[in-house]
Amino acid sequence: MTPAVVIIGAGPAGLAAGAALRRRGIDPVILEQGDGVATSWRRRHEELRLNTIRWLSDLPGLRIPRAAGRWVRRDDYVAYLERFARQARLQVSCGVRARRIDAVVGGWEVTTDAGPHRAPHVIVATGHDRVPRVPDWPGRAGFRRPIRHVATLRRAAELAGARVLLVGAGNSGVEIAGHLVDAGVGRLWMSVRSPPTILPRQLHGVPLHPLTVALRPLPERVRDRLARAVADHAFGDLSAYGLPAPRQGPFERMRTRGVTVAVDQGFVGHLTAGRLSVVTVVDHLDGSDVVLRDGTRLRPDIVLAATGYDPGLTELVGHLGVLDPDGRPRRVAGSRPPTAGLWFAGYRPAIEGTLRRHPIEARRIARAIARRS
Repeated sequence: MTPAVVIIGAGPAGLAAGAALRRRGIDPVILEQGDGVATSWRRRHEELRLNTIRWLSDLPGLRIPRAAGRWVRRDDYVAYLERFARQARLQVSCGVRARRIDAVVGGWEVTTDAGPHRAPHVIVATGHDRVPRVPDWPGRAGFRRPIRHVATLRRAAELAGARVLLVGAGNSGVEIAGHLVDAGVGRLWMSVRSPPTILPRQLHGVPLHPLTVALRPLPERVRDRLARAVADHAFGDLSAYGLPAPRQGPFERMRTRGVTVAVDQGFVGHLTAGRLSVVTVVDHLDGSDVVLRDGTRLRPDIVLAATGYDPGLTELVGHLGVLDPDGRPRRVAGSRPPTAGLWFAGYRPAIEGTLRRHPIEARRIARAIARRS
């Protein structure tokens, strides 16, 4: 039988959408290219913990157990998503890679490695950080040191004793930098283009995540001022360590550039103690050397890129005119022809946490699909 809805991706966004549809009496088919739910989460490094508090990170109908703690570990979160899929009785077809979506009479056809799937509605939930992005620095072809994206690092201890150049000071870079120092790297340089806004996970024992949710109705400029005040109170002026205050506030930067804040998990303490050094941007690669914009030459054992991700949607839907210049879904997707019935879930980053947004988007999409069915 032809399902009413095909969901692509069995991460938290896809599972939330599936459960929301089930509650409305609609049984979707979920296609997952990995061996099980939460494939992308399983591949992240072992030290990973959620930056969002446990009780604002779960999906409707099943709480993350209190035993998982305030900041949930990767493995505990994966186990939680597995339980959620079972409890919601979701039909997940694993090992099925979606290649392309095309409009057909009566809806959409999803071309996969296992054959086509047709449905009146398709929800794309493959994740906004699906494809690691590594800059194509001049001289890269002849560079004699390994270059890796942080997405390929399974544990920080892999680089114990190594001299590491970490490129990028976003949330991933700040997080992994702290873990690398803890793991005992021989030397750590961090190449920074734009200084990030760094916030603590909690202040005087009080988690900040609920506060960012509560402040959402306030004007952007007010939230930016409050965030800067918190950063100044928690860490002071870091200019002497190579990280001056950013020109843009975190909420303005999120709106204009899609870049979230960096959450401190020990990074600032390591920085001020001299356990890592901030350097300028990479200009080019030369043999075994990395040449910085100011002419400084570094000779790391490895270059680790924390330079962001692409959603990787071009092959799937790029021909449909639903992506913006950055390859991310336009907000009009799913709202009018020729994209009626095509939905996107989990692609809108938010400082208060994308996990909290998944149920909100899922309910909205499920409600709209139920009205049209």
